[in-house]
Amino acid sequence: MSILFTGATGFLGSRLLYSLLVEEGREVTALDRLHCLSGDVSRPRLALPPAHYRRLAERTTAVWHSAADISLAASLDALRATNVAGTAHVLELAEYAGQDCRVTHISTAFVAGRRRDGRVAETELDDSPGFETPYEQSKFEAERLVRAWALRWNRPVTVLRPSLLVTGSHPEEGEPQHPFSVVGRSTGSSGDGFPEGAKGRVRLPLPPQCTLNAVQVEYAVQAMLRLAARAPDRPGAHTFHVVHPVATPVRLLLEAVESRHPGLRLEQAGHVTDPDPAESLIVARLPAFLWRYGRQRRDYERSGLLSLVPDLADPPPLDAAYVRAALGHGPAVRYATRTGVTV
Repeated sequence: MSILFTGATGFLGSRLLYSLLVEEGREVTALDRLHCLSGDVSRPRLALPPAHYRRLAERTTAVWHSAADISLAASLDALRATNVAGTAHVLELAEYAGQDCRVTHISTAFVAGRRRDGRVAETELDDSPGFETPYEQSKFEAERLVRAWALRWNRPVTVLRPSLLVTGSHPEEGEPQHPFSVVGRSTGSSGDGFPEGAKGRVRLPLPPQCTLNAVQVEYAVQAMLRLAARAPDRPGAHTFHVVHPVATPVRLLLEAVESRHPGLRLEQAGHVTDPDPAESLIVARLPAFLWRYGRQRRDYERSGLLSLVPDLADPPPLDAAYVRAALGHGPAVRYATRTGVTV
């Protein structure tokens, strides 16, 4: 089996690729703009010469589509070029590769958009609540495209929806960053513009009791590999939430930031109509995803995942020590699987 893999240099993709190569011994062709096979998912035929494209399709028996533009600041048109048109181009190659070529598409749990409360079903794909960011909308449109393709060509597709992916291991220089590490970099004692010596009560426009669904990337990789191997062969898109069963209180994240700034108290005040200069500055310095996703209290159905991977233990909750480590504000904390293998 030869796997075509897109997005090999990303935070998730690099780890999935390593596991496919080292743990499973698979033959993989990595499509990326930087190395391996020079290509571009946003362009027709993946920007490959016709002969190369044909040979790639002929040897490909499975596709893992992980490539995406994850910018929260980019315009919808810019994001569609990679996330929607790019998905269409990858599906075209899978179609050319033949009926037996199995597609695994990496989506996101945040296709649920602005929905703040309740449980999101694995089968749910609804744009009526609207979206917090153009990124969410582009990934929604890509997933809708995948569903339509699976039905049109009578093909099975595995759709994996991870939430925020984090790690308690300290990244090597130059490695892709995850959302919590971005918070840590912007709020540490030598942070990227975070006010030095910040003290006192600072009100933040975040409701009390809100949560973030963040899951250890090491768990997500193991879950994804097993789901892809065990997903049903019947036609259609088979969707799985790769999320944490226990959402992380935003309060833990704020306490980790406070630990780097003695005397600072970050208060979840809901709507702040009269921010003072210090509050405005801190709100501007904290990453955008916190304001987009830090107002949620929803959870996610996991019944499909649990039915297919009962041998993979749930990840432990993200406690204060793990959150500090994920921000880079404490010693590294590693995640261990049920088998006792540390990853």
